[in-house]
Order: sequence, then structure tokens, then C-alpha cells
Amino acid sequence: MPDGARPSLFRCLMGLVLVAAPAAAQEGAGAEAEQLVLAADPFETTDPLAAKPGEAELAFIGIYERARQGAYRDTGAVATEIQLGVAPRLEIRFGQLGAYGNLQTRGRPATSGATGTDPSQGNGAGPAWGGSTRLGFLYQITEERGAVPVISLLGRVLSVYGPGTPSHEGEVAALFGKTLGSGARAVGLNLNLGWTTRFAPLPGERPNQYSFTAAVGTGVSRDTVVVLSHARRQQERGERDFSLVEVGVRHRFADDWPILGFAIGAGTTRDTPALLVSFAAQWSFGAGAR
Repeated sequence: MPDGARPSLFRCLMGLVLVAAPAAAQEGAGAEAEQLVLAADPFETTDPLAAKPGEAELAFIGIYERARQGAYRDTGAVATEIQLGVAPRLEIRFGQLGAYGNLQTRGRPATSGATGTDPSQGNGAGPAWGGSTRLGFLYQITEERGAVPVISLLGRVLSVYGPGTPSHEGEVAALFGKTLGSGARAVGLNLNLGWTTRFAPLPGERPNQYSFTAAVGTGVSRDTVVVLSHARRQQERGERDFSLVEVGVRHRFADDWPILGFAIGAGTTRDTPALLVSFAAQWSFGAGAR
């Protein structure tokens, strides 16, 4: 995606959010907020619930990562994501990530042909800027009924930029979510199974990579959930899988306030950040706001 197209696309989607939110908010006035159970931002997990038509969600995420080795080990990142319900069980998603530091801490947003940022090579080039733009759709196949979980499909394209040659990728993921029990002590289970394809891989790069994320969340109250998650993703040849364990909390102070999240994680392989700390604020507009 050309650099000049990103701001225009972002403004267009923000306009859709601003148009849809007031009408949806009127529909949802006085509705009781749902129990917080399933994991979402800032965890490495995507929940399978699609926004209702005219409903919008906006999230801001701040991330700090510490590489295991290298002359420069710190990375800071800020991400935004917009989710907009456009039809029953169908939503559009637009995300933007910007990062500065050791971009090899998780294989992204370092790009094809990047040099001097690999911590195993001493990171002699020092910190660098990078990021990615994501655009996709989520379709919710099932509603949760009895033993049937929520099942959704997520497809999106990514433009990954930074030092080296930009990379363009496509992702598809199957998302599963199941709630056990009811009330404040309910337990939520998340499972994400993903596949990423590079459209034009360079020699030596993997053209395809798999990913897997599992999370369990247990309610402390209607508005608070504690989450434990594990994310695993295949990386380049010669590198061990990205493998991260996270624990944290999501809390809603009031129905018309954002949901705030905090997570702290540690890598379980040498090619995963030694430490990850992330924060998120998520606003929901309309009926069924979570």
C-alpha cells in the first residue's frame, strides 16, 4: 500500500466510526453491559465476537519490549485498531502499528532485507523506525449456544515497512471463543489458529508461517477479568518460534468508560523478547458494547 494512501484510508474509516457511533449509541442507551470474559487487547489474542451493524470499537495499545541480547535491546510501539460492524456478523478492521527500537524482537515490524537490527549480530546499526498497516474483515460464523463455541474467520492484508525492503503479507485465522459458567465467576476460553503468506518473499525467507494463541480468562467481577495467554508463531529459518506467555487484567470502570487492559509477558525461547509490557484502552460505541 503506498505511503500516501494510509492517511486517506485512516481518515475515511474514522469518518465511518464518527457517523455510526452516535446512532448506535442511541440504540444501546440503557442497555446493560456484557460480562467481561474473553481475552482481547492488549493480549496477543483476537476475540471472535463481531461488532453489530453500526457498532464501532476503537483501541489504543502501548507496548514495550526488551530483547534478550544485542547492543540496543529496547523497543517501544504504539498501535491503533478500528472495528466497525457493517452487516450482521460482519465487521471491517483497520489497524496501524508504529515502533522504534530493536525491530527484531518479534520478527515485526522489521522487514525483508533488514540489516543491522538483529540482536544476535550485535545490533550495530542501533534503533530504527518501522511499522505496519493492516486491513481486513472478520465474519462470525456461529453464536455461542450450549456446547457450540463462537467461531469466526479473520482475513486481512498487511503492509510491513521499515529498514530494508517493504513486505506485503496476507493473513487468515480461525477464531474460537467459549464461555464456561455464568455470572461474575465465568471462565472464557480463546483459541486462534492463523496462517500468514508473504506475497513476494526474498530468497531464504519463509513464504508461509503458522501462528497459534490460546488464552483463559476468569471473571473477578462483572467488570474485571484476569487473563493467562500463550502465543506461538513460526519465524524465519534458523530462528526458534516466537513463544510468549502473558498474564494480566482487563477492567471496565463504568459502562460509558473505556475498557482498560494491562499485560506483562516473558518469552520462552531465545528468539522471543525477554520481557513485554503492554497497556490498552478500548472504547465501544453502541448496543452490546463490551
